Amino acid sequence: MKNFLIGIPLALAVVCVPLSIIAAPAAPVVRTIKQTQASGQGAILQTINVWNGHGVAISFYELGETIKKVWLDDPSQILLDTDGCLEGLDQNCSNPGAGLIHLRRIERVNIPGIPQTSTTLLTVVTQLSSGERKTYSFRLATSNGTPKYSQVTILLDVAREQTAPKPQLQSLVKTQQTINQIRGGIVVAIKSGWMNQQDELHQRLQKLIGYLQAGDDISTATNKASVSQDLVNKLIALSNSSDNLTQGNGL
Repeated sequence: MKNFLIGIPLALAVVCVPLSIIAAPAAPVVRTIKQTQASGQGAILQTINVWNGHGVAISFYELGETIKKVWLDDPSQILLDTDGCLEGLDQNCSNPGAGLIHLRRIERVNIPGIPQTSTTLLTVVTQLSSGERKTYSFRLATSNGTPKYSQVTILLDVAREQTAPKPQLQSLVKTQQTINQIRGGIVVAIKSGWMNQQDELHQRLQKLIGYLQAGDDISTATNKASVSQDLVNKLIALSNSSDNLTQGNGL
């Protein structure tokens, strides 16, 4: 078979080569880090590289966690931005929260008191919908050459415990019923002469009611207010039963 490239200028021959053969395979855009690798007792400090002219994003979207606060120990070479306002980074941030951090390298700026190193530590505090908070630590390193990735995604690798939603409305109703019963018992005790509003006990009972209204359970509220559970039970009984009114039982 005749070789049609013979006699063709070299430049034209190169043009005939498919681009898929000339181009090297592209490096993955996204790098993944498991949550347990970056947070918790078994975590190992993960290094994230930041190249010249090539930003890197750290995404917490897959976890469903909200970034609340970040610390960058050495800001002399790396700038940090987020997709939402954060406490300590933005002024007038009344509702801090973000899901992604963007890093980019800059020429070193001399900051008094900060030693010149090629790496620094990034600390991230996140919050789950349940209110639980987690802490992540990353080593950031300035790098040269060809970037290997442009995004780091933190992936959940351990299933979270699913807890049944608490019957909050029912709990609030029950708490209010308890408060009303305690108040009713206090009224009976005052009318019967067993207590007056100037007593220290009366003040502690008012604190007890305040703790219950703030969301504490009855055990926690009684401990905080230094009130015995027996006394609470007797006040509830006074409120519920008219028989105790005629017995003249003291507190």
